[in-house]
Amino acid sequence: MKPLGSKEIREKFLQFFQNNDHLKINASSIVPHNDPTLLFINSGMAPLKKYFLGKDTPPCPRLTNYQPCIRTKDVDDVGDRHHLTMFEMLGSWSIGDYYKEKAVELAYNLLVNELGFDKQKLYVTCYEGDKESGIPADDVSAKAWEKVGIPKDQIIFLGVDNFWGPAGDSGPCGPCTEVFYDCGEKFGPKWNPGDEFDTTKRYIEIWNAGVFMEFDKSKEGKFSPLPLKSVDTGSGLERMEMIMNGYDSVYQTDLMRPILELVTSQYPNLDEKSRYMMTDHLRSSSMMLSEGISPGNEGQGYIPRRLLRKCLGAVVSAGHDNPDFSIFVNKVEELMGEYYPSLKQNKDFILNQIKLEIDEFLPVVKKGISHINAVFNLSDGVALFDIPENEIISLPNKGKKEFSGRQAFILNTTHGLPLDVIYSELEKQNTELNEKEYEKCQQEHKKISRVVSYGSSDSGVSLEDLFKDTQATIFTGYERMKDNSSILTLIKNNQVVDQVQEGDEFFFAVAQTPFYAESGGQVGDKGEFKTSSVQGLIRDTQKAGDVFYHVAKLQKGYLKKGDPIDLIVNNETRLKTRRNHSATHLLHAALREVVGKHALQKGSQVTPERLRFDFQNNGPLTEEQLEKIEILANQWIRDNNTGITRELPYAEALDEGALGLFGENYGDKVRVVNFGEDSKELCGGIHVESTGEIGLMLIVSETSVAKGIRRIEAITGEKAIRYVQERNSVLREASHLLNSKISSLPENIDKLQKKFSDLKKQGKATTTSNVEKPSEEKIFEVKGKKFVLARIDSDKDHLKNYGDQRLDRGHEDIVALVGRDEGSIRAFVWLKQDLSKKIKAGDILKQILGPIGGKGGGKPHFAQGGGSADADINKVFELIDNGDLKSWLEQKL
Repeated sequence: MKPLGSKEIREKFLQFFQNNDHLKINASSIVPHNDPTLLFINSGMAPLKKYFLGKDTPPCPRLTNYQPCIRTKDVDDVGDRHHLTMFEMLGSWSIGDYYKEKAVELAYNLLVNELGFDKQKLYVTCYEGDKESGIPADDVSAKAWEKVGIPKDQIIFLGVDNFWGPAGDSGPCGPCTEVFYDCGEKFGPKWNPGDEFDTTKRYIEIWNAGVFMEFDKSKEGKFSPLPLKSVDTGSGLERMEMIMNGYDSVYQTDLMRPILELVTSQYPNLDEKSRYMMTDHLRSSSMMLSEGISPGNEGQGYIPRRLLRKCLGAVVSAGHDNPDFSIFVNKVEELMGEYYPSLKQNKDFILNQIKLEIDEFLPVVKKGISHINAVFNLSDGVALFDIPENEIISLPNKGKKEFSGRQAFILNTTHGLPLDVIYSELEKQNTELNEKEYEKCQQEHKKISRVVSYGSSDSGVSLEDLFKDTQATIFTGYERMKDNSSILTLIKNNQVVDQVQEGDEFFFAVAQTPFYAESGGQVGDKGEFKTSSVQGLIRDTQKAGDVFYHVAKLQKGYLKKGDPIDLIVNNETRLKTRRNHSATHLLHAALREVVGKHALQKGSQVTPERLRFDFQNNGPLTEEQLEKIEILANQWIRDNNTGITRELPYAEALDEGALGLFGENYGDKVRVVNFGEDSKELCGGIHVESTGEIGLMLIVSETSVAKGIRRIEAITGEKAIRYVQERNSVLREASHLLNSKISSLPENIDKLQKKFSDLKKQGKATTTSNVEKPSEEKIFEVKGKKFVLARIDSDKDHLKNYGDQRLDRGHEDIVALVGRDEGSIRAFVWLKQDLSKKIKAGDILKQILGPIGGKGGGKPHFAQGGGSADADINKVFELIDNGDLKSWLEQKL
């Protein structure tokens, strides 16, 4: 078998099938079109369902192509030798044309006669049948393999693994025959008839040589014959290249290796599984983002967010504080842009979305790791929440400790720290996670969160089904913040119940409610409910069809169907939300006034904290445009225009010039909200009575969301005032430091920059050569790592500058500096990133400051601290003279 690269394999595969009367068709987007059963395209057949179901006629009965696929079920397996989240599928199809015998013949000819596979190393599997479903064993395929030359003892009958599909909850499916390659004794023992067939190590699938589409599976699980008998084949390009070149993993292929090499060079201290994970996840995320998918908390956006955050968690846990993934995006474009042009066309969007995700999530990871350090009483740890006693217990029989599953669960679900990072940090402390406790917390959480997140129960019943017998909710929240009603429906643990008790988390619907249910970009209301003997929290309000349901927790008493209750909306969050919602309307009007009428709304999100507004525009707004928009919107706020709401026929509202959201489905009657003559929109949300209530609106960012779509984020009210105060404080501080008027700051900063630039050109910028030299210095080596302790009596900037440059020179692995400055002792410790897994800079600092009673802390690779002015600094150097510090380091390293 001749080694081939991915490009040659792709071309040979397509040409073979074209020579056998197959029409080459273009690859489809990984985003499904009109297919609610799929999150992403997960097979080459998925975009062709309509042909297999007989709903449309294919351009040719025989087709072939290559197709990018996303398999989210494989995410947790990524890191081994052959699983990938995104891969390229080489496919061929017969739709109502040839069937099993011809499919097997083509497969054999391509593998053996065209690509040069040794038939003695090919093993094939066939479906053993299922009596319960009435589906017989696939003897036809087995005999076809024997006929073309595959030995009988290399034909294996398997069960469910050889029944493929459907590509979603329902659709075309059928028995399949798969081809496996024997990778040799290096990967395990040889299979013998009667043994379990290993499909993960020695025997690797290289081609599903025929999914024989005979059945249409309904959502209820019933199988009915398809109008056409068809063949669907698929081969993972990366896997095929791995086998043809004798590689140990797909990460050695020309599609993956260049990315892996970049990951390795950028983050050399990651383990192999983490490097594989990053290679896959960054490639997969780039492909998803190239299709205009933004990272988010649900739906398609959740997948790139999950992948990127796993990568970010891995590198931060390994000691890298400021990761930059842009070089990986460039490499993915270089490798795949020829075949998938969206990687080139939308590269700016990809880079922007990844940067936003890093900026948002990096503090989360750092805080999570800091919390774990606090649990272990490490100097650089700050707790995010209370740490009860006994959150770490000893496991004497294992020589390890155990970390609370409850702590890990809170870090993971509430604070967003990936579980992979938690495991990595615990491993550094020789500590295991209490997985049983973690799983218990997880199961309890799923009882409510799964339904909220996905709108269906564990059994697949939608919330609309659960509330189907509940009358439509009357919303009274336009007029009032409090109301009373009676319980119509209670849902607990995904079932309709008659009663809930203290401590239960549940959903309920009432006849009428003042709580706004999330819709139109505005989040649902929060608040409380009560009676004379009952008290509880409402954490969210959502919709199931025409029913508003409240996501609740009962704090006191019992609640039964039919009980009367009082409903009280949280006044503070409602007022903040309505300020932001009305400001969104003013922002929209100002955008159209300043940028142009094309700047139509493409989406929005309104929360108590901020507003987000997406609009159509081909490029970023200028600073001048943003300033004009802000001025105009705030002018309308000061005009204190009254908010007027009316119900009008849809056509009449449009004739009046009211704006609607593109793509939204409106009824015959619509609610029109206008503020003066400047803003008039179709909207069902909550708004201020007059624009003056908004107080102030400030734009805090303007970014790209997708090609032709921009996003503005803004704040209002008290938050906007605090934002201005913080900026003014910074300006005043800068003015004081530069001894300059605030109005002159830009000019004076420009002068300083020019002056510094001139100094650099003259070679007079601060360098190691003009930083004060150490007055005392001691160097020793521990396990091949060099340590230096030096004294410089100077200010902290000189000390830090000297230490940074000394570590950068690379002669020492650990640099410690001490010195007197303005009547106190200062101390700093630096260490190379690769040592931060074994020892923390803060721990070394504690040892150094111990003899003088000093304190300090910092990051894993850098720490600073000090001691009192009357301390004897010579005691620090005695640690080296008596060998105590060296002995301590030997134990740690």
